Amino acid sequence: MRLGFSIDPRQALSEPDELTLVELGARLGYESAWTPSGPDAAAFDRCLRWYRASGLPTGISVVPASGQPPAFYAEQARRVWEETGGRFTLGVGSGQMPNAAAGMRRYVTELRALLPDGPPIYLAALGPLMLGVAGELADGVALNWCSPEQAATSRDLVECAARDAGRPDPVVAAYIRTSVDPNPAAARSALGTAALRYALGPGHYRRHFARMGFEEELRRLEAGDGEPSDTLLAEAGAAGAPGEVRPQLQRLAERLDLAIVRVLVTPAGDAESARLTLEECRPA
Repeated sequence: MRLGFSIDPRQALSEPDELTLVELGARLGYESAWTPSGPDAAAFDRCLRWYRASGLPTGISVVPASGQPPAFYAEQARRVWEETGGRFTLGVGSGQMPNAAAGMRRYVTELRALLPDGPPIYLAALGPLMLGVAGELADGVALNWCSPEQAATSRDLVECAARDAGRPDPVVAAYIRTSVDPNPAAARSALGTAALRYALGPGHYRRHFARMGFEEELRRLEAGDGEPSDTLLAEAGAAGAPGEVRPQLQRLAERLDLAIVRVLVTPAGDAESARLTLEECRPA
């Protein structure tokens, strides 16, 4: 298993702190640095800054297809691919696209035709239809909020679709939200807040958490009854004090080709918190 890390600009770290952390990630032995993206060029520029600071391959997981036509992202990806000497991966997700699986089959096909040979395309996928599209068309699948069992099921669906299409198995990658804090309750709170933002948010993520067996708990939480359970958090990410988190990360990553430590800081903007997470989860 390869190990990368992700810094989300919504964690409110300053640009100098981001660059310092990316340089640290390279020294610690992480293989790649990843960022989420909006429907603009900001994440592509961020990847270039990070590459120039560290030499690490960078990736975007993911741009929202509903936000821009394929030509926009293809132009930006070509620019970063060329300026990094081919050390860039473009992840794309459906965003708010209706009939997402059918729409993304068309979108990825058009995007691929607009790119030069070489740049890998990873497709964000949660449900069986999109996992099938990833196996059929993409170089990798970008999973999110997956228990080990859900990651294994997703891998099976992707590899079956790839075999049916006569293609090599795509890379199976996933974000793993990770928070490390001397106060384990603070780390757990950061993970819980992030998880519920998704689980109680857009319908496709709600369905995803329900597939993992949490429908009853989600109804309880929607009614304002208590906090997310230890079981939900254990399947959603890794959180705790230094020394407690690495085994959690390893368990969640066991069926992945690429695990991406998505850093959660406590509080927002705290570069020291991000440093603790990178050091705790450093490659063995």
